Amino acid sequence: MSSPRQFLWLLLGYVLLHLLIRLAMGGTLELDEAEQLILGQQLALGYNTQPPLYSWLQWLFFQLFGEGVFALAVLKSLLLFSIYLFTWLTAGKLIRNQRIALLAAFSLFLIPSIAWESVRDLTHTVLATAIASATFYTAIHIYQKRSWTGYGVLGMLLACGMLAKYSFALFALSLLLAALSIREYRRLILDRRIIVSAIIAVLLFLPHMLWAIAHLDEIRAFIGDQVGEGSQTGYLAGVVSGFTSLVKNSAEFLILVWLVLTLLVPSAYRPLAAGSVNPHRLLAARFLIAAVLVCVLLIVIFGTTQFQSRWFQPLLIIFPLYFLSRAEAVGISPRRETLLRSVIIFFAATVIVLRFSQFWLAPYVQKNPSRMQYPSADLAEQLKLQGFNGGTVIGDSNLTAANIGLYFENARLLSPKTELFIADSRSSESEGQCLIAWKATREDAMPRGLDHYLRSLGVDLTDSVSGYITAPYQYTDRGEYRLGFVLLSSERVCNNASLK
Repeated sequence: MSSPRQFLWLLLGYVLLHLLIRLAMGGTLELDEAEQLILGQQLALGYNTQPPLYSWLQWLFFQLFGEGVFALAVLKSLLLFSIYLFTWLTAGKLIRNQRIALLAAFSLFLIPSIAWESVRDLTHTVLATAIASATFYTAIHIYQKRSWTGYGVLGMLLACGMLAKYSFALFALSLLLAALSIREYRRLILDRRIIVSAIIAVLLFLPHMLWAIAHLDEIRAFIGDQVGEGSQTGYLAGVVSGFTSLVKNSAEFLILVWLVLTLLVPSAYRPLAAGSVNPHRLLAARFLIAAVLVCVLLIVIFGTTQFQSRWFQPLLIIFPLYFLSRAEAVGISPRRETLLRSVIIFFAATVIVLRFSQFWLAPYVQKNPSRMQYPSADLAEQLKLQGFNGGTVIGDSNLTAANIGLYFENARLLSPKTELFIADSRSSESEGQCLIAWKATREDAMPRGLDHYLRSLGVDLTDSVSGYITAPYQYTDRGEYRLGFVLLSSERVCNNASLK
């Protein structure tokens, strides 16, 4: 079970199974999927308050496979594959025993944020984690074989990480501090070839950085809201809130994998022999310490008061590798190795079962229908009967616009949730229509946010008439979804829409 071929087959089978489950769920989208269906319509230097790399990749996959669930799911699957692959490759540098290295890679199944949330709906975080895994492995590879190519790849990865998620800077800074603290790795940083890495990283990130500077207020407002900037009345209260959030969410991220590994391989806590020094294991240890220090600095200096467990994926994904590396250096009995393998298999199977149940069993245990039960296909058919045959779809949310647009080929999708991005028209001004849609389950009136967005686009709804359609949620008898809409006969009113 320890050969590279066996690992790759196991990983490929696991990822393909998740891909098939997602495809079987049909054409209803999760939040991040809906966002990417909108942003992936075309290439742009920037789209929203998140960096653009995921949307660039999604655009490419849409060109290859068409705009739909398949392209969304294939990209996500490849990124998940990359996370486990580079984690395993890195584990092989920290751990001599390849059976233990394989268990270290698959121990990611014990981290819910990776094993569940990343499969279910995350996008930018998944991409940033995949790049972080590749970057850590590349740093070790450069240590073993210094080359211009290695430094060039490092520069590309650093740029891609920043283009994936701005918080990747925390990973890069933690890795830099860890490398500087170790004599063998410090030589790599002081090597003149590191200039190549820096130049490549800056040049690749520069075009988007210039776009981000032009939209700095919106991005700063988004980041400030995410980290709780200004949410506390005093400095001390903010620091206490920040440390509380840091401890709570880091513990939430690691609690399961830490508990399992502690119970099954407690030998990791024993002192290591003086002759068992592994510079790569030391890098992992110093990286984890640096990551904590960087988070502390965010609290103390920059006033961060909120953290979310998924933010720790690029920072703490190395933890199980370091833990098992220590345990292997001291010694793991075959019995404990077997127990750990069994527990990992159990949790992997549990995730698969939960993934199945999320769609088909959830209606029987949840009080309210989930997003995956949105009756998008039925609503699209009714809209066709109402006279809409394609053009621009403007929704009150990403979910509304994307779930409807998914069923109209080459539909142009707009949403106030992605207001910094206005897709170009896909048809001539004489073709297509303009559909404005919103969730009307609780009240008929168009939401204020959508009304404000339409005004900013210059879309005039004077003398327009609203219509309403309903469709039962999928796989449940618990209510119906009601959609309000306005259908404008010409797409011309939406074609030249731009923010004022």
